[in-house]
Amino acid sequence: MNEYKTVEREANDFFIEKKSKFIGYVKPVKSQEEAVAFINSIKSKHWDATHNVYAYILRDNNIQR
Repeated sequence: MNEYKTVEREANDFFIEKKSKFIGYVKPVKSQEEAVAFINSIKSKHWDATHNVYAYILRDNNIQR
């Protein structure tokens, strides 16, 4: 089996660049439903954000979005 890096635990961080605040969140998930629920919780937390960018990869069934 090939080695790969993955998320160990939930975390977040932010930085400010040219008066814009960039906030990042990460969380290990095991299903697409869990990933979508996490994304939706972040979107509702930052409902006034002008951009919400997300990505996830699930090894089982090779789901990438």
